[in-house]
Amino acid sequence: MEEILQRLLDRVEGAFAAGVGTLDGLLVEGARRKRVDLEAAIAEHAALLRQARTTYAASLGASRVEELWIGGHPVVGYARMARAPKAREDLFLLLLMEPSANLGRARVETAKAAEKLWEVVGWPT
Repeated sequence: MEEILQRLLDRVEGAFAAGVGTLDGLLVEGARRKRVDLEAAIAEHAALLRQARTTYAASLGASRVEELWIGGHPVVGYARMARAPKAREDLFLLLLMEPSANLGRARVETAKAAEKLWEVVGWPT
C-alpha cells in the first residue's frame, strides 16, 4: 500500500503527502515527501467529508460525496472516496499538494491509485 501511495506522489508534481484514511478519521497508511502531520490531515478531511455528505443529503438529496477539494495556501487537499464492493467501511485517499499542483492530474492519478489498491491489497471486507 505504501508503494502505491509513493507512486502517486511521484506522478503528481507538487504533491508532498498521500494517505488512506477511514471516515472515522483514522490513518490506515501514508507516504510523505516532507514533514506533515498526516494523521491530523486525515482526521480533518474525514470530518469535512462527513459534513459534506450530511449537507448534500439534507439540501440537495445527494447522499454520496465522491471528491472534496480544499484550496488553501500553502497546501491544497484533495480527498477521493475509495469504495470497494462488500466493504464494511468507507475509505478515502488524501493527497496534499502545493497550490501550483495540477488538480486534473491529481484526480486522474488518485483514481488510478484507488483501483490499484483494490487489485493489489484488497479492502477490508
